[in-house]
Amino acid sequence: MYQTANTAPAVSDIARLVAIEDIKLLKARYFTAVDAKDWASIADIFTSDARVDFSGEVQHHVGHHGVTQADAVPGDWVVVGGRATAKVIEGAVGGIISVHQGHDPQIDIHSEDRATGRWSLYDRLEYGHEVMHGYGHYDEEYRRVGGLWRIASLTLTRLRVVWEDARKTG
Repeated sequence: MYQTANTAPAVSDIARLVAIEDIKLLKARYFTAVDAKDWASIADIFTSDARVDFSGEVQHHVGHHGVTQADAVPGDWVVVGGRATAKVIEGAVGGIISVHQGHDPQIDIHSEDRATGRWSLYDRLEYGHEVMHGYGHYDEEYRRVGGLWRIASLTLTRLRVVWEDARKTG
């Protein structure tokens, strides 16, 4: 039996592995939905009370693709619920080409219905000739609702952002 460090009730090894795979598929659906601009699927991936924090994101866009310091209101990038999350993501990447990748999942199962995880992130966001390469982490909490895993909390932290001019790189 797997016992987490917080002494939560044990979850069998098989149940733990199944939960981890289910959460990996959930995150894969998130990346696919963002890049496919599937806002309804994004809303469904989160719990109705999910807290999503992209507040560190906006600072990286100031001075690029028309974003000014006056536009940089971090509080506008912290939302609650799947629908609000889908709306923020649509506003950020709805009109561009985006490619999101998650790597190195570190998923801890705390009970049959609660887990946490951290993913390494790489994304490429194409704003016309301006291309952003982002590197960072997603820190998340997951909750099983109605038998399905959902994201209950997500915080995006960028470690590095590199802008390039696509006209100069080909």
